[in-house]
Amino acid sequence: MEKDTTDTPKPTSLVQWWTQGKGKLSQAEVLRLLQENKGRLEKSLASIHERNLFYRATNRLFAFFAILAGFIDKIKDALLALLMRIPAPSSLKKSLQAIVDEFSVKGVVDFLQVKMYSLKKAPHNERAIQLMDEVIAYASTHGLDFKKHFPEIGDKFLARRDQLMQHSFFKEFSKTGLERFLATPFSFNRSISPVLEDSAMWHKIFVFLEKKNIADIVLVGDEDKRISLNDDSKAVVGSSQVVRTLYEVSVLKAAGHRVFIIGHHDGYLGPYFVRSVLRRLGFENLAASCNTVVGPRMFSNIVLKSGASNVGNLFLTLPSQKTTAVKANGLAEELQKTARRTQFLIKMPNAGLKMIEKMTYSEFMGSILNDDNQRFDAATVDLDEADKQNLSEYLNLSRQSSGVADLDRADYYLFKSIMYEPFLIFPEGSRSYKEENGDITMKYVNPRYMQAYLRPGDVILPVNLVGGSDITNGWRLSPATLGLSVGKPYQVDAEMIENYEIEGLEVMKTIAALPNIKKVHFSSDVQAGSRR
Repeated sequence: MEKDTTDTPKPTSLVQWWTQGKGKLSQAEVLRLLQENKGRLEKSLASIHERNLFYRATNRLFAFFAILAGFIDKIKDALLALLMRIPAPSSLKKSLQAIVDEFSVKGVVDFLQVKMYSLKKAPHNERAIQLMDEVIAYASTHGLDFKKHFPEIGDKFLARRDQLMQHSFFKEFSKTGLERFLATPFSFNRSISPVLEDSAMWHKIFVFLEKKNIADIVLVGDEDKRISLNDDSKAVVGSSQVVRTLYEVSVLKAAGHRVFIIGHHDGYLGPYFVRSVLRRLGFENLAASCNTVVGPRMFSNIVLKSGASNVGNLFLTLPSQKTTAVKANGLAEELQKTARRTQFLIKMPNAGLKMIEKMTYSEFMGSILNDDNQRFDAATVDLDEADKQNLSEYLNLSRQSSGVADLDRADYYLFKSIMYEPFLIFPEGSRSYKEENGDITMKYVNPRYMQAYLRPGDVILPVNLVGGSDITNGWRLSPATLGLSVGKPYQVDAEMIENYEIEGLEVMKTIAALPNIKKVHFSSDVQAGSRR
């Protein structure tokens, strides 16, 4: 019988090729396999947009305008610098600076471009993206730097995957048409966003509304002693238990302890009110440039982001997927990478913070974060052995988390400037329940915040703020009184962090037990999930 010499049909698609080609291969074999099938990779890359010419052209047009806008902004800033040299009253210069800072040509272009993601349906071929992701991940697990060997394909793929994630982000977190219209640019590469400057327009709007709608602030101390900022003298306010406790916390901060102001709030503006009250009481050292942790929805439109940025420097995290699941395919994984960078920075041991203090971004990434023992030893020669070992173990553990190695340069320098500032943490993640009788009941609390962000030696200041829900009723604001009470600050130890499931809830129980102008309750039923 004559032998069949017909060649086995060659796979024509990336799916067929990848299914047949992958296996237990060496690094060299993986590289050869990819090089031999570069054409299929490029074809799959082209299919991601499903050949949507209008979409691609619009993206390129916006990219061009963004570059042009960047140059215009540089010219604008240069002209402003020249104007600032002209002799004039400082108040006039500050006003001019504030006006110019509010307007960015590139910001306008970016704001318009993001409407492509928030208002339009993604034209992307999700299956092609998933397959390319799998190919790149497979290469990486074999020690192959895909971007190094295929830079053009790698860059184009990352850009197109980011576009799909942008569509998914706004679809997931923009609840209404108005929110989608107000969508603001979001970067998956960034984990931190700076606090609004006091000169910013949005901050001034908040201050104006605050003055109009906060009728009074009542400080509630031991034995329910109440002191009014409106009716009592400065001397009485200064001698209050709340102010004395805040002074105690200030001393601890000055001594090198990181401070975590942990609390609850019963209104959407509660976190802002906490910061505002602390500043009104004169504790700029605790609140002027404080940090806070927020979920991705706070970045989804200009109103929410501006409001959140009035609370402090924003560290992006991803809420528990058990309580607030992200539905869009692949989005949770991308946001989780950002959240891991947030946790990596906040949990950084003191030895790591010392390294950040004296190192540039390139030095830190190359000598500390990079897994190179020789360079690490040289960079940490001034650390004592215990600190060095602690930092090494922390870095080894962190490197196992996807996303940490992609720490952004801008995030690094922003963190460097704020890493010793206090954190405002609200573990409920939302406003508390307001009962019919006016009492407040805390929502479900995930105690993992203690494990995720706190370190031994950090200081917790329990804070109880009520009255925010009386001011905010949807979009309507009504004058009302805020009540603030604070608990005794205390240091966290390793045992507490290990037993975070208990200790994290104990913090909230302590907060609920603080006296205030309204009663606050911690409910075991809510915690057990019987009420949502």
